[in-house]
Amino acid sequence: MSSDGSMRNVGWPNSVCPGIGAFRIDVPAEWSAIEPPSGLIAFLAPPIDNFRVNLVVFGERVPAGKELGALAEEALRGAGATDIVAIGIDGGESDEHLPSAVRRADLLLEGRRVRQLMITTEGSDRSVTGVRSVYALVGSCLTERAEIDEPVLTEMISSFTITAALPPVG
Repeated sequence: MSSDGSMRNVGWPNSVCPGIGAFRIDVPAEWSAIEPPSGLIAFLAPPIDNFRVNLVVFGERVPAGKELGALAEEALRGAGATDIVAIGIDGGESDEHLPSAVRRADLLLEGRRVRQLMITTEGSDRSVTGVRSVYALVGSCLTERAEIDEPVLTEMISSFTITAALPPVG
């Protein structure tokens, strides 16, 4: 309450603390969407060889000092990857593209060789303290089917677009 007893109603998210923004992504028509335990949304292909190619979208507010490439590598190492390959050059912000970092790793998950393709990207919603929204998209397919499935995952990831504008304070 202010000195004169008045108050104002402040919604969240807002321009001071914007939260994670909305996004859009193109997904093959036959894939299904689920709410994963720790991500924002996951997309699953129909099962082939008792495996479902999938793409999981994660999002969180991250301090400015954390680089996108380091975040991608940290997540892949957390999944058990050891040989992580950087694809392209980190950054790449333009009028058409958000800054990003792309990494790929092959790892053993539940007894199967799985390729994980990860991109980390950020929104333009830096707060006054430098915190910004970072999105991590993790696509997984069987290593033996990577020539078939990786292009689909790449197309999905390439379509990712942040759509939310910052709401006002108050």
